[in-house]
Amino acid sequence: MAEEVLVKEEAAGNPLLCSQAGLLPVPLRCVPVESLTNLEIYLQTGGKYSLYNAKGLHFGLRDAERLLERKIEYVYISVKDHQVYYETMEKALSRIVGDPNIQEEKKTEILYATAIELSNQLLAGPPGKEEVKRAANVARATVELIMRNRTAFGGLYEIFNHDFYTATHLVNVCGLSISLAQKMGLYDVEILQQIGTGGLLHDVGKVFVPNEILNTTERLTAEQFETIKNHVLLGRQHLEKVMLLSPEILAVVSEHHERMDGSGYPKGLRNEELSPLGRLAGIVDTFDAMTSVRPYRSRTFSVGEALQELEDQMPKKFDKEIVNAFTVLIEKSLPQNTMANSPGGPGGGKVQISAETISGAKCTQFYFRIPITVRKLEKTGDKLSLGPARKLTAHKITCVRIGFLSDLPFLPDQNIYITNQQLEAIGMNKLIATISRCINHRDGWYTVEAEFIHPLSIEIIDKLKTITAVREVSLLAEN
Repeated sequence: MAEEVLVKEEAAGNPLLCSQAGLLPVPLRCVPVESLTNLEIYLQTGGKYSLYNAKGLHFGLRDAERLLERKIEYVYISVKDHQVYYETMEKALSRIVGDPNIQEEKKTEILYATAIELSNQLLAGPPGKEEVKRAANVARATVELIMRNRTAFGGLYEIFNHDFYTATHLVNVCGLSISLAQKMGLYDVEILQQIGTGGLLHDVGKVFVPNEILNTTERLTAEQFETIKNHVLLGRQHLEKVMLLSPEILAVVSEHHERMDGSGYPKGLRNEELSPLGRLAGIVDTFDAMTSVRPYRSRTFSVGEALQELEDQMPKKFDKEIVNAFTVLIEKSLPQNTMANSPGGPGGGKVQISAETISGAKCTQFYFRIPITVRKLEKTGDKLSLGPARKLTAHKITCVRIGFLSDLPFLPDQNIYITNQQLEAIGMNKLIATISRCINHRDGWYTVEAEFIHPLSIEIIDKLKTITAVREVSLLAEN
């Protein structure tokens, strides 16, 4: 079974994995030195982790330079310090975004990861004044990133997590709203920041909705739907108690579920009663919901289908001018094959496969919904063994990685063995991968990504068109 159960050399020979040691990797070249101040800093040597800098000792620019000179690209911090680390990163976001020495891709990744961490904290309990201020800071950094680089939105959209969890949804709506407002000619940084802040806060009222209703896998009853609808009013009322809010923030929070024909909620506003920013927020919120994957959802729209749905509902429900601007934003920012849908999927559209390179992780990413069986791969001495089978739902795949949803967490660097009869039928058998990240959405689900030990061929990826794919996103964006 040695060839069937392959393990990464570095992981197999590492008795103390990063996650098992309770540590998180930090890219030393991309983060400001002050983000590591007053934290325990560890280095990895020979599969083991040793304390490099104790808490309370000075860690400065020269220390970082010495490590980089030694070809040490990553240091490690304790998991228990992750909130302190990300809060420090929040304060440094503007500097990171404006640093010409940091690659745009890295800036985007840092901004998105920091925003997701903040969103998780916003939803851990009713946010206070400090959390609202932090949301404004992240929104400002997002504005600066988008305004500094005309292609930034395309890069930001590519790394959006398209699983409809509240935390990731908040961040997606923030970025989409800022980009759309700018597309429509709004360049006032302060107002764009307020719009982005509203995006990060628009669903915080869900902290007042029982988890069993938010996370149900069944069709909502009329009573449950009324309870969920209350999140808009409850969110606004709470935020107004916390601090004085700008009209822009209030519009996004209060009106993102209102519709032009009065069919929305909570007030059933019609036409001119609905503010321009409320109309904008409703379009962005709906689009992100339609194009996101949930484990129990039988239907996910492709980007093209979602835009068509918005168009079909204008001007009855959605503002025609804003929908048209949003369509232009998406179509010009993303490759055309992003708009397509697999013939095997619910939408039945045609898919064009772009050229891909396996060596460079540049590939086409398919979003779909397919059951898989995942087993943890263990090595004891020279023997390999497989853990219990777990039935999970895969939702995206490229030639180098797979993403799936799980009701239980996985450890980073854990090796897994993936099987599925449909995948095996097209030659995707004996799939071995290593967990690269596991995101806790704090609503009973985890998003897990894993890197294939042996990349798949372009021909195999092409055959994915036959497996209930719901949409395709090219990562070779040339915006």
